[in-house]
Amino acid sequence: MWPRLQRMVVPLSVLVAAGEPVRVVDQEVTTIHSHWAGEEDSGETRLLARRRGHTALMSNGGVAAVPPRLRQLAEAWTSAGKPPQSGIGWRLKSWQAAFPKHEKLFKALPNPLDRAAVTVLAQAADVDKDAAEAAFVAAMVWGYGNVGYGPFRTARVLAENRAATGTLRDVAAVLRSDGGPDAFAWLRKNRLTWLGVAFATKYLYFCSVPSQPAPALVLDRLVQRWLQEHAEMWVRLDWRVADYRNYVEAAVGWADALAIGPADVEYLMFADAAASSTGSQWSTPAFISAIGDVDHLAGRALPAEGVALLEILDEAGEAFAALPDGAHDGGPDAAAEFDRGLRHLRQLVLARLV
Repeated sequence: MWPRLQRMVVPLSVLVAAGEPVRVVDQEVTTIHSHWAGEEDSGETRLLARRRGHTALMSNGGVAAVPPRLRQLAEAWTSAGKPPQSGIGWRLKSWQAAFPKHEKLFKALPNPLDRAAVTVLAQAADVDKDAAEAAFVAAMVWGYGNVGYGPFRTARVLAENRAATGTLRDVAAVLRSDGGPDAFAWLRKNRLTWLGVAFATKYLYFCSVPSQPAPALVLDRLVQRWLQEHAEMWVRLDWRVADYRNYVEAAVGWADALAIGPADVEYLMFADAAASSTGSQWSTPAFISAIGDVDHLAGRALPAEGVALLEILDEAGEAFAALPDGAHDGGPDAAAEFDRGLRHLRQLVLARLV
């Protein structure tokens, strides 16, 4: 099982006297000390505050208390019997054309494809290069689903990185020996061209085993947006190790408080964000529909020309998130503004189609 986070309550006056930059003033501030020490933030104290039941963040980038929306989702999911996420449909012929050598793999993959099936296929990813490549392709099939450019992008990662399969095998080994955040840090130093955070963390997630020191959780634009909207937590998708570590540690803490697993926390955030995303290819779980606040266009089939245009917008969002440091001004505010613009454009496209 994942290591538990240790909690203690510290009077606010002590933190103020120590010069801590507390942004939200309250009577008590909870501090979390992790068992994991990171290169970028080793020794830092993560601070979080709770005010009238709402999540609050410290200005030093600490993790947040359990968001009310997450608690609501966990209760609804538990009451429904903790159903797994539904599978995602994918285009068999497109993947066969891009990867003829993996014909046997594609025949073994169910359609729709769910998380459990990919996880089974990824269990040998740390053994040899062929197993790692198969695991990566399967993870990308799940991640892209019906998105038309998925096979091309996946093939490009493998073709334009000479040591791609070795890197995928090695990071799976690092993951299982050192945990998710350390594997993320290792992959950041051994980057694969064209592989961004959103899909790299999907691969790490599927290669995970319960015995590793810390989980690897999916961090894509859906999870990023959910964290910002419901947890007041900003995490970037440009290989910030501290951001990813903080996110994983927060998820572990929330999971402990809710008596569920860290991967369950990620799934609930992912599914909730997809349910509120107009035109999402992911179907909305019944327990989220029962809560309300969902977009009823999520999971609905759209005309091919509309799907193509939405894919272009997705590409623009991923390209912006992957820009190197200093390539755009404004930090999180600029990225958030760009994302809001893309969401508005998606709404305009969908208004024409439905």
